[in-house]
Amino acid sequence: NSIIFLALDDFFARLIDERRENVEDLIQRIRNAVGPGCRVLMNSIPNLCRFMEGHLGDNSDGAVGSASEHRWKYLLCKLVAAVSSKNEPMAIFFDDLQWADETSLEVIRMMITEPDIKYCLFLCTHRIEENTPQHRMKRMFQTIQEQGVGVMSIKIGTIAKDAVNTMLSETLCLPPSLCSPLSSIIHNRTGGIILFIMNFLRSLNEEGLLWFNLSTRRWEYDIAGIQQKEVSADVVQHMSQRMKRLPRSMQFGLKLCSCLGASFDINTLRKGGPANEFDVEEFLPFSVEGGFLREDGQRRYSWAHDQVQQAAYALIPAGKRESFHLLLGSRMFMRTPDPEELTDIIFTIVGNMNQGIKQLKTRAQFHEVAKLNLKAGKIAMAASSFDSATNYLLLGVSLLNDESWESEYDLSLGIYDAVCEALYVIGDWEKMSSIIQVPLLKARCFDDKLNSYHTLVRQLIATGDVRGVIEKCKNVISELGDNFIDQVDIDEALFRRESLRVEQLLQDKSEDELISLPNMTNDRKIATMQFLNHAVSSAFVVEPLLAPILIFRMVSLSVEYGVSDVSAFAFAGYGVWLVSALKSDFEGGYRMGHVAIELNKRLGAEEGIPRIYTTVFGLINIWKMPFQASLHKHLEAYEAGKFSVDVEYTLSNLYMHATNSLYGCGDNLRGVDSTTRLFIRRCKQSKQDFLGKFICVIHEVALKLMGSTEKSYASFYDTTEERMFTDGREQGRISLCRFILFKRKYVAFFLGQMNAAADFFELGLSFPIGGGGRLVNIIVGVFIDGLIAFYYARKRRSDENRWTDIGNGVLNLMEVWAMSSDWNFGNKLFLLQAESFFLRGEERAALEKYNSSIKSAQDHRFIHEEGLAHERLASFHDHYGRRGEALSCFNAAKRCYEIWGAQAVVQRVEKAIAKLQR
Repeated sequence: NSIIFLALDDFFARLIDERRENVEDLIQRIRNAVGPGCRVLMNSIPNLCRFMEGHLGDNSDGAVGSASEHRWKYLLCKLVAAVSSKNEPMAIFFDDLQWADETSLEVIRMMITEPDIKYCLFLCTHRIEENTPQHRMKRMFQTIQEQGVGVMSIKIGTIAKDAVNTMLSETLCLPPSLCSPLSSIIHNRTGGIILFIMNFLRSLNEEGLLWFNLSTRRWEYDIAGIQQKEVSADVVQHMSQRMKRLPRSMQFGLKLCSCLGASFDINTLRKGGPANEFDVEEFLPFSVEGGFLREDGQRRYSWAHDQVQQAAYALIPAGKRESFHLLLGSRMFMRTPDPEELTDIIFTIVGNMNQGIKQLKTRAQFHEVAKLNLKAGKIAMAASSFDSATNYLLLGVSLLNDESWESEYDLSLGIYDAVCEALYVIGDWEKMSSIIQVPLLKARCFDDKLNSYHTLVRQLIATGDVRGVIEKCKNVISELGDNFIDQVDIDEALFRRESLRVEQLLQDKSEDELISLPNMTNDRKIATMQFLNHAVSSAFVVEPLLAPILIFRMVSLSVEYGVSDVSAFAFAGYGVWLVSALKSDFEGGYRMGHVAIELNKRLGAEEGIPRIYTTVFGLINIWKMPFQASLHKHLEAYEAGKFSVDVEYTLSNLYMHATNSLYGCGDNLRGVDSTTRLFIRRCKQSKQDFLGKFICVIHEVALKLMGSTEKSYASFYDTTEERMFTDGREQGRISLCRFILFKRKYVAFFLGQMNAAADFFELGLSFPIGGGGRLVNIIVGVFIDGLIAFYYARKRRSDENRWTDIGNGVLNLMEVWAMSSDWNFGNKLFLLQAESFFLRGEERAALEKYNSSIKSAQDHRFIHEEGLAHERLASFHDHYGRRGEALSCFNAAKRCYEIWGAQAVVQRVEKAIAKLQR
């Protein structure tokens, strides 16, 4: 990753040195794209700081939350997207990918698949030799292609003999005919490998077989001597043989540098060299001049080629390499007493020590190296290099034994906690599940097990084992001394007691008092809050009646013991309960939503924004504020969430945005198609397929209404809607099944397939909402149910009374909802009232309400529901034989649906128009 940062740092240095004109546009693009995150990147890209000097606000330092595994990767993608533009496209060249680690490949994958990077060409090269790792690259390119990015593979072979002859001719300034004998030998000996060719020519010159004749003023060569020269078939071995002819001190320097990595600075080299035996100032210029190293500036050096480094490493006898590494790492460690300086070179120190661990003799030495691996692992985790961190920490774990838990308890507990966290982040569930059992077994007290349980529960959440989450949280909370309610124990009396207790705790508390509650100090209560918080998310999915009770407990703990970093979510969750179907206290819910947002601000919990905004703007404020007002809040939460570890709720805001945009706001379907594609790619990029499939359902609605034959599920996840529904039903995922059924009902309704819409309504009754929150699609679904009910009530069938009761029930609900938000529900109420009057034969009253619904939908920018109101009015006029008025209304509906982008609905309306015109 440092190589990527160095390349960008050099890029901005050149921009500064060139003093290019018209950089204001680039500066503005960076400000808009990266914002306060510039401060984070400036730590790794110092010249970005110089470039942006004077162009960042004073509050930038405080605007960014704590570090996360996604933070700098996201910011890096944003920076590249800002730097490249249509007028100034950019090419990024990644060389020698076969040596890249998992984290670097992940960063490269994210950059290549980042939807915002539109004007950048990525060039990646790697060797396909047998001794180089290939599986990681193959997996990366496969993932890139699966995410819809085009990949062109070009195999580059060795240089042909004619090309070698041309190169020699131009290099030696000789006619091609005079170079032909030499080029033929060189091609045969080197196989046309360019690095081999260059080093072979250098060795010929050093051995006097190729020289510049001052008398003839041209290059000459000894063809007979060259033919007799023994040359290794391996380029690394050939270069090692050349290095062996160097002075002993120079050879030692090359050995030393080969153990310091692809690049290093002069201070690191000094720390590794033996005192008074190694002249760094003499060695470095010699190595640069000899073509072994190159100077990168600021006293940093890198190898001219990775195979040059391999050749230098081959100078160390195989049997002595472990002791060489251990001695080098130990020497550097002993010469770095300053903790801050140690942090800068910890990876080099530990990397060398780890290669020499077989030389360790005493248990104290094992523990010392384990401590260094723990330090390196934690630093790597802080820098979001979790794959590297995992390697350090796993090796540290291997250095411990059962006795270590007695003599080095803090080290043992710390390294096991850290490695489980790292394994969780990289998604190695199998290894994590095995290792995490050790601290759960050997920790001295339950409190010392909490980190392990926290990681274990997060793993269960990530793998979708929601019932396992609830069971594990139940056990932990019980151990912490608090009671956890079983689903089987929940009845109406219990529900009433729990809700009444919270109401009594809150009844005398003003918003300001709740926002100003003291901080929670009881560690066990803080832990209980965390595990209740974990359980709530899972309970909403599979045990909806349990979720509100868990929220009640969180609110009670916050009021009685003070607030923790998840208390804001507790108040937001309580607000959801208040606006749920069981309460419909929209004012109270809105008040709790405000408390949640302000409390989160007071706590400075930036990482809580995605979860709070999902809850408040996706489930609460939609009952008071215009649907359109929530859209930008969800995008704002998504941007803020890219700095947090809460990936699930960060991406949930995209799901909320898509749901509201389509069903609530009636945004143009072409725009919905575009944004949902982007949102699904975001989910795939973050490996959140469960949410991605939810958004696929929304995308499928847009495609169906647009008249497209594309299948979103197949395009993105190689699955079908029926398979998703079946899997969801078998796994008890009520919310997914309900979401798919509503999608089918909504599409069938707008396509005029009323029998199918009614069937999906009936099926939906098997998946109740309970006391959970109602998203926009649930709200709109109730509205659609009312229209379906009045439609079938007018059929005057045997089930007329049942459908009439359903329609009137929805109408009564809508009257309550419209009192809370006339903007969102006024047009819906008017249309349901019109349908009710139509059913009862009250023609004048129905006409008035139809027109009121049309006017309200126009005023509040619900173009899809304006079209629906026009269409229902057209059917009303047609029923009473007013064909002219019916045609006018159908044409108005068609115009609305055209603006909406619903071509399939337009075609259905056109058929109705054609039928009237016969």
